[in-house]
Amino acid sequence: MKTLLIVANPLSGKGKSLKVAQQFKDRASNAGFKPVVIGVLGTEEMLKSLRVAIEDDRQSIAGVISVGGDGLLHALLPVLRQFDLPFTVIPTGTGNDFAREIGAMRRTLDETLAKISGTPVAIDSVIIKSDRGEARACQVLSLGFDALVNERANGFRLIRGKMKYVVATIRELALFKPMRFEINIDGVDYSQLAMLIAVANGPSYGGGMKICPGARFDDGLLDVLILSKVSIIELIKVFPKVYSGSHISHRAVEVIKGREITVNAPAKAFADGEYISELPITIHVEPGSLKVWR
Repeated sequence: MKTLLIVANPLSGKGKSLKVAQQFKDRASNAGFKPVVIGVLGTEEMLKSLRVAIEDDRQSIAGVISVGGDGLLHALLPVLRQFDLPFTVIPTGTGNDFAREIGAMRRTLDETLAKISGTPVAIDSVIIKSDRGEARACQVLSLGFDALVNERANGFRLIRGKMKYVVATIRELALFKPMRFEINIDGVDYSQLAMLIAVANGPSYGGGMKICPGARFDDGLLDVLILSKVSIIELIKVFPKVYSGSHISHRAVEVIKGREITVNAPAKAFADGEYISELPITIHVEPGSLKVWR
């Protein structure tokens, strides 16, 4: 009997994630799996419990189910990579960008269970090195204006979903000034006064904003989007287009593909919506390093 490890934040969505995890556990049990719910409060405690569960029964582990949003999956990535375990997500978070890109947003629990019976596919992940150590991501790194929006949005408690990013954008617009970014992409240097830099493994962030619509999980490349200096009025006009991906045709937008990127500026880095570090950082893609049921 194969074991499925179902991970959920017990406080997420006022208990919604844990409730959904229990519902999925019942279905998985009926399907012949041995499901184990890990609903431990606190990231470090959760990861410790997950590692113990894997090490106690490594040969029988079928994979991991992340019940939550992009933040929970981000926390799980080092463990998924360490043990080379397949995974999928049941979206109960705020942004759910990874779930959106793998087609999980509209899946029923039974449809998710059916996916697990199939063969997982390999996708790329991103390794980020900074003075805080090493981190792993699977979606988008934001640097500059969008990182500040991300930071402000994460601080909201009463505003949820896409609306918190809209409100955060409006509040940051009045304060933001362009920054000088020093960038190296596969050995080529760029010095750019820019509004934002996004380094993308997947196409979207912030609850469906298609910042790099051409980015793919399985091409072994990262898309580096640079939005050069524009007026605040022009930024107000450009930024909403990110929901359709049509912003990339703007004259101030450039997209460069690469495998290893270094970025330095007086800015902070966020990845998958989570704080990573202040710059400088070095980013490189690790092709085929994750296995996902999609």
